Amino acid sequence: MLRIAVCDDQKEVLEEICVLLSKYSKNKSVEIKTFQYDDGTLLLSAPSSFDIIFLDIEMKHSNGIEIAQEIRKSNLNVPIVYITNYTDYWRRAFKVHAFGFIPKPFKDDDIYSCMDDFLSLLFSSEDENIILPTVNGCECINLNEIYYFIYESKKNVLVHTKRGQIMVKDNISDIYTRLNQSFFYKTRRDCIVNLRQVQRIQNEYVIIMKDGSMIPLAQKKKEDFMNKLTTELVKNVKGMKV
Repeated sequence: MLRIAVCDDQKEVLEEICVLLSKYSKNKSVEIKTFQYDDGTLLLSAPSSFDIIFLDIEMKHSNGIEIAQEIRKSNLNVPIVYITNYTDYWRRAFKVHAFGFIPKPFKDDDIYSCMDDFLSLLFSSEDENIILPTVNGCECINLNEIYYFIYESKKNVLVHTKRGQIMVKDNISDIYTRLNQSFFYKTRRDCIVNLRQVQRIQNEYVIIMKDGSMIPLAQKKKEDFMNKLTTELVKNVKGMKV
Protein backbone atom coordinates (compact mmCIF):
# COMPACT_ATOMS: atom_id res chain seq x y z
CA MET A 1 0.00 0.00 0.00
CA LEU A 2 1.21 3.49 -0.90
CA ARG A 3 0.79 6.08 1.84
CA ILE A 4 0.33 9.53 0.31
CA ALA A 5 0.11 12.83 2.21
CA VAL A 6 -1.71 15.77 0.61
CA CYS A 7 -1.26 19.17 2.25
CA ASP A 8 -3.17 22.24 1.01
CA ASP A 9 -5.12 24.88 2.89
CA GLN A 10 -7.77 25.07 0.16
CA LYS A 11 -10.35 22.43 1.02
CA GLU A 12 -11.57 22.05 -2.57
CA VAL A 13 -8.03 21.48 -3.85
CA LEU A 14 -7.29 19.01 -1.06
CA GLU A 15 -10.40 17.00 -1.84
CA GLU A 16 -9.89 17.16 -5.61
CA ILE A 17 -6.36 15.72 -5.40
CA CYS A 18 -7.53 12.92 -3.10
CA VAL A 19 -10.40 12.07 -5.50
CA LEU A 20 -7.94 11.93 -8.41
CA LEU A 21 -5.59 9.70 -6.42
CA SER A 22 -8.51 7.41 -5.65
CA LYS A 23 -9.35 7.17 -9.36
CA TYR A 24 -5.70 6.55 -10.17
CA SER A 25 -5.61 3.77 -7.57
CA LYS A 26 -8.53 1.98 -9.24
CA ASN A 27 -7.26 2.48 -12.79
CA LYS A 28 -3.75 1.24 -11.99
CA SER A 29 -4.79 -1.43 -9.46
CA VAL A 30 -2.45 0.12 -6.92
CA GLU A 31 -3.59 0.31 -3.31
CA ILE A 32 -3.36 3.89 -2.04
CA LYS A 33 -4.21 5.45 1.31
CA THR A 34 -4.33 9.25 1.45
CA PHE A 35 -3.79 11.48 4.46
CA GLN A 36 -5.18 15.03 4.29
CA TYR A 37 -3.67 18.09 6.00
CA ASP A 38 -4.79 21.70 5.67
CA ASP A 39 -1.72 23.10 7.42
CA GLY A 40 1.97 22.30 7.08
CA THR A 41 2.54 22.12 10.83
CA LEU A 42 -0.03 19.30 11.04
CA LEU A 43 1.89 17.43 8.35
CA LEU A 44 5.12 17.82 10.35
CA SER A 45 3.50 16.45 13.49
CA ALA A 46 1.93 13.45 11.70
CA PRO A 47 2.93 10.16 13.33
CA SER A 48 2.99 8.37 9.96
CA SER A 49 5.70 8.17 7.32
CA PHE A 50 4.75 8.63 3.69
CA ASP A 51 5.83 7.28 0.31
CA ILE A 52 5.16 10.58 -1.46
CA ILE A 53 3.92 14.04 -0.40
CA PHE A 54 1.84 16.56 -2.38
CA LEU A 55 2.55 19.92 -0.76
CA ASP A 56 1.08 23.37 -1.42
CA ILE A 57 3.74 26.07 -1.27
CA GLU A 58 1.67 29.13 -0.38
CA MET A 59 -0.62 28.46 2.61
CA LYS A 60 -2.21 30.86 5.08
CA HIS A 61 -0.48 29.57 8.20
CA SER A 62 2.67 27.96 6.79
CA ASN A 63 5.05 28.11 3.85
CA GLY A 64 5.54 24.90 1.88
CA ILE A 65 9.26 25.52 1.29
CA GLU A 66 9.87 25.94 5.02
CA ILE A 67 7.81 22.82 5.75
CA ALA A 68 9.86 20.88 3.19
CA GLN A 69 13.09 22.08 4.83
CA GLU A 70 11.88 20.65 8.14
CA ILE A 71 10.91 17.37 6.47
CA ARG A 72 14.36 17.11 4.88
CA LYS A 73 16.04 17.32 8.30
CA SER A 74 14.73 13.85 9.08
CA ASN A 75 13.95 12.39 5.65
CA LEU A 76 16.04 13.14 2.56
CA ASN A 77 14.36 10.61 0.31
CA VAL A 78 10.58 11.04 0.40
CA PRO A 79 9.48 12.55 -2.96
CA ILE A 80 7.79 15.94 -2.56
CA VAL A 81 5.52 17.28 -5.29
CA TYR A 82 4.91 21.01 -4.97
CA ILE A 83 1.54 22.54 -5.85
CA THR A 84 1.73 26.26 -6.56
CA ASN A 85 0.53 29.30 -8.46
CA TYR A 86 3.91 30.93 -8.08
CA THR A 87 6.66 30.01 -10.55
CA ASP A 88 9.09 32.16 -8.53
CA TYR A 89 9.18 29.40 -5.93
CA TRP A 90 10.40 26.71 -8.31
CA ARG A 91 14.11 27.46 -7.94
CA ARG A 92 13.86 27.48 -4.13
CA ALA A 93 11.86 24.28 -4.17
CA PHE A 94 14.56 22.42 -6.10
CA LYS A 95 16.98 23.17 -3.26
CA VAL A 96 14.86 20.98 -1.00
CA HIS A 97 14.77 18.14 -3.52
CA ALA A 98 11.58 18.65 -5.50
CA PHE A 99 10.30 15.53 -7.24
CA GLY A 100 7.86 17.55 -9.34
CA PHE A 101 5.64 20.60 -9.67
CA ILE A 102 1.92 20.89 -10.32
CA PRO A 103 0.69 24.37 -11.30
CA LYS A 104 -2.67 25.69 -10.18
CA PRO A 105 -5.19 25.31 -11.65
CA PHE A 106 -4.12 21.77 -12.46
CA LYS A 107 -5.51 19.13 -14.79
CA ASP A 108 -6.24 15.50 -13.98
CA ASP A 109 -3.29 14.44 -16.14
CA ASP A 110 -0.91 16.55 -14.04
CA ILE A 111 -1.60 14.31 -11.05
CA TYR A 112 -1.65 11.10 -13.08
CA SER A 113 1.61 11.89 -14.88
CA CYS A 114 3.34 12.65 -11.60
CA MET A 115 2.14 9.35 -10.13
CA ASP A 116 3.28 7.49 -13.26
CA ASP A 117 6.78 8.94 -12.79
CA PHE A 118 6.77 7.95 -9.14
CA LEU A 119 5.64 4.38 -9.79
CA SER A 120 8.18 4.06 -12.60
CA LEU A 121 10.94 5.00 -10.16
CA LEU A 122 9.54 2.73 -7.46
CA PHE A 123 9.10 -0.35 -9.61
CA SER A 124 12.29 0.03 -11.65
CA SER A 125 14.36 0.05 -8.46
CA GLU A 126 12.80 -3.24 -7.37
CA ASP A 127 14.10 -5.05 -10.47
CA GLU A 128 17.78 -4.12 -10.20
CA ASN A 129 20.09 -6.80 -8.83
CA ILE A 130 23.78 -7.56 -8.49
CA ILE A 131 25.43 -10.97 -8.19
CA LEU A 132 28.34 -11.04 -5.73
CA PRO A 133 30.69 -13.83 -4.59
CA THR A 134 30.44 -14.97 -0.96
CA VAL A 135 32.01 -17.80 1.02
CA ASN A 136 28.91 -19.87 0.25
CA GLY A 137 28.91 -19.16 -3.48
CA CYS A 138 27.40 -16.38 -5.58
CA GLU A 139 24.46 -14.47 -4.16
CA CYS A 140 21.95 -12.29 -6.01
CA ILE A 141 21.17 -9.12 -4.03
CA ASN A 142 18.48 -6.58 -4.84
CA LEU A 143 20.17 -3.18 -5.08
CA ASN A 144 17.28 -1.41 -3.39
CA GLU A 145 17.74 -3.63 -0.30
CA ILE A 146 21.36 -2.55 0.17
CA TYR A 147 22.13 0.15 2.73
CA TYR A 148 25.91 0.29 2.23
CA PHE A 149 29.16 -1.58 1.53
CA ILE A 150 32.11 -1.26 3.91
CA TYR A 151 35.70 -2.49 3.60
CA GLU A 152 36.74 -5.30 5.95
CA SER A 153 40.04 -6.46 4.45
CA LYS A 154 41.80 -6.67 1.07
CA LYS A 155 39.32 -9.17 -0.36
CA ASN A 156 36.41 -8.87 2.06
CA VAL A 157 33.58 -6.35 1.93
CA LEU A 158 30.65 -6.37 4.36
CA VAL A 159 27.31 -5.56 2.76
CA HIS A 160 24.59 -4.22 5.07
CA THR A 161 21.15 -5.04 3.65
CA LYS A 162 17.53 -5.17 4.78
CA ARG A 163 18.00 -8.94 5.15
CA GLY A 164 21.10 -8.60 7.32
CA GLN A 165 24.86 -8.56 6.74
CA ILE A 166 26.56 -10.42 3.89
CA MET A 167 30.32 -10.94 3.62
CA VAL A 168 31.43 -10.57 0.01
CA LYS A 169 34.75 -11.95 -1.26
CA ASP A 170 35.70 -9.06 -3.51
CA ASN A 171 37.50 -5.72 -3.68
CA ILE A 172 35.40 -2.66 -2.82
CA SER A 173 36.71 -0.72 -5.83
CA ASP A 174 35.77 -3.56 -8.18
CA ILE A 175 32.30 -3.74 -6.65
CA TYR A 176 31.82 -0.01 -7.16
CA THR A 177 32.53 -0.29 -10.91
CA ARG A 178 29.63 -2.75 -11.20
CA LEU A 179 27.10 -0.65 -9.31
CA ASN A 180 24.64 1.86 -10.71
CA GLN A 181 26.58 5.00 -9.78
CA SER A 182 23.56 7.22 -10.24
CA PHE A 183 22.41 6.08 -6.81
CA PHE A 184 25.45 4.45 -5.21
CA TYR A 185 28.14 6.80 -3.92
CA LYS A 186 31.63 6.23 -2.52
CA THR A 187 31.73 8.44 0.58
CA ARG A 188 35.33 7.42 1.36
CA ARG A 189 37.77 4.88 -0.02
CA ASP A 190 36.34 2.22 2.29
CA CYS A 191 32.59 2.81 2.01
CA ILE A 192 29.81 2.95 -0.60
CA VAL A 193 26.29 4.09 0.33
CA ASN A 194 22.95 3.67 -1.40
CA LEU A 195 21.60 7.22 -1.87
CA ARG A 196 18.06 5.84 -1.81
CA GLN A 197 18.64 4.58 1.72
CA VAL A 198 20.01 7.83 3.17
CA GLN A 199 17.84 9.18 5.99
CA ARG A 200 19.58 12.47 6.82
CA ILE A 201 22.90 14.27 7.28
CA GLN A 202 24.14 14.94 10.81
CA ASN A 203 26.87 17.41 11.79
CA GLU A 204 27.71 17.99 8.10
CA TYR A 205 29.96 14.96 7.68
CA VAL A 206 27.94 12.08 9.15
CA ILE A 207 25.38 10.25 6.99
CA ILE A 208 22.53 8.57 8.86
CA MET A 209 21.16 5.61 6.92
CA LYS A 210 17.61 4.29 7.17
CA ASP A 211 18.80 1.38 9.29
CA GLY A 212 20.29 3.84 11.80
CA SER A 213 23.92 3.31 10.77
CA MET A 214 26.26 6.31 10.91
CA ILE A 215 28.53 6.60 7.87
CA PRO A 216 31.41 9.12 7.73
CA LEU A 217 31.58 11.44 4.73
CA ALA A 218 34.95 12.72 3.54
CA GLN A 219 35.04 16.50 3.94
CA LYS A 220 36.18 17.10 0.37
CA LYS A 221 33.23 15.07 -0.94
CA LYS A 222 30.43 16.89 0.86
CA GLU A 223 29.40 19.18 -2.01
CA ASP A 224 29.60 16.43 -4.62
CA PHE A 225 27.66 14.04 -2.38
CA MET A 226 24.83 16.54 -1.86
CA ASN A 227 24.68 17.21 -5.60
CA LYS A 228 24.47 13.50 -6.39
CA LEU A 229 21.83 12.99 -3.71
CA THR A 230 19.72 15.83 -5.11
CA THR A 231 20.16 14.53 -8.67
CA GLU A 232 18.96 11.08 -7.64
CA LEU A 233 15.85 12.55 -6.04
CA VAL A 234 14.85 14.75 -8.98
CA LYS A 235 16.14 12.85 -12.03
CA ASN A 236 12.69 11.56 -12.97
CA VAL A 237 11.11 14.99 -13.08
CA LYS A 238 10.24 15.47 -16.75
CA GLY A 239 10.34 18.70 -18.67
CA MET A 240 10.97 20.96 -15.65
CA LYS A 241 13.27 23.99 -16.04
CA VAL A 242 14.79 25.94 -13.21
